[in-house]
Amino acid sequence: LLLKPIVVMGHLLGGFATFGLLVLLALRSAPRRPMATDGRWRTAAAAGLLILVLQIALGGWTSSNYAALACLDFPTCQGSWAPDMDFDEAFVMWRGLGVNYEYGVLEHPARTAIHVTHRIGALLTFLFLGWLVIAILRAGGPLAGAALLVGGLLLLQVGLGIGNVLLHLPLTVATAHNGVAALLLVSLIYLNYRLWRQPY
Repeated sequence: LLLKPIVVMGHLLGGFATFGLLVLLALRSAPRRPMATDGRWRTAAAAGLLILVLQIALGGWTSSNYAALACLDFPTCQGSWAPDMDFDEAFVMWRGLGVNYEYGVLEHPARTAIHVTHRIGALLTFLFLGWLVIAILRAGGPLAGAALLVGGLLLLQVGLGIGNVLLHLPLTVATAHNGVAALLLVSLIYLNYRLWRQPY
């Protein structure tokens, strides 16, 4: 379909879902042993997983629309806190058949809108998951290790995202940003597994 963004984004999410399900399968297939859990954070952890999946989808949309280089400075974009943006065109999911999307078809304001939305999503994801990690660590208990893993990967992912902007999207940093997103996803799957698994 000539690199249609909705298909490219779906391909990314399908790969991430396969990886996440394989990790969950491995966790459920491992020998079970007594493991204390704390159910207080179940809803928050599930919400965090959903927020992260939405942010990964937004990252796929940014990449498939060639919007990663729409802003080359940080924390501003194009030297402004409110650059020219076109949200009407930015999130049109289907533009018919026969359109070649290689290198993108959107005008710069639409790409800027996608990029800025991805930044806002990153901030919200960082704040929510950061709060969750700190709350679990402050409570203490057996989930501290899993929370530290999520927190460490979260900080690394934010650093890679900022690096992509400031270094103008080098292939190694962009690839690492994608890979760490997958690791962050499975770390949250692991945290949710620890919270939701039934003791025996």
